[in-house]
Amino acid sequence: MADLPRWTMSHVGLHVVDIERMAAFYTGVMGFQVTDRGPFRDSELLFLSRNPTDHHQIVLVPGRPEGAFNVVNQISLKVESLPDLRRYRDHLVASGVDIDPVDHGNAWSVYFPDPEGNRLEVFMDTPYYVVQPQREVLDFALDDSGIDRATRERFGDDPSFCDVDGGGDDAAVEPGAVGPAGEFGPGGNAHRQRARGFVHLFEDRAEPAM
Repeated sequence: MADLPRWTMSHVGLHVVDIERMAAFYTGVMGFQVTDRGPFRDSELLFLSRNPTDHHQIVLVPGRPEGAFNVVNQISLKVESLPDLRRYRDHLVASGVDIDPVDHGNAWSVYFPDPEGNRLEVFMDTPYYVVQPQREVLDFALDDSGIDRATRERFGDDPSFCDVDGGGDDAAVEPGAVGPAGEFGPGGNAHRQRARGFVHLFEDRAEPAM
């Protein structure tokens, strides 16, 4: 598949039971703007975005049956800092939304449902890597340094735990060549390689011709 062009995630479409209730949540609680709305076949589409250069990031489409099984595991929204994540958490609590704060070791997350039970996540990357999955309670009663310290104390004894930028052997390695104590051969830290973006999984993929 090396000849495929690179792509980025753009938007998600959701079938909904009550489009007005869902629009009110995504605009009033999540801060999206309605960028377009109109009829389509025997239904309608409602477009939402938080980025002025993206026409839509979410599309709401009526037609989901009441009580239907929800195939959406989660929709994740990334922020850049712990203060930003804390602001979102406080805003959700003030809006009466049930939240589930989670420390994954490699990410700090706040999970919560929209009005129709789709699970949303606002998260930020931590400066650490630890083999996933991991799930512990994220305690917002701690200050920012306390949250960081709690993550290090919680996961620090895991052999895979490491600081993403904490040095180590950055030489190219073969995928799967994991030696003793989590190493890629002599001296190469497998987990730090993973922490730095799984580059070894993509390094043989050619850039698309322009």
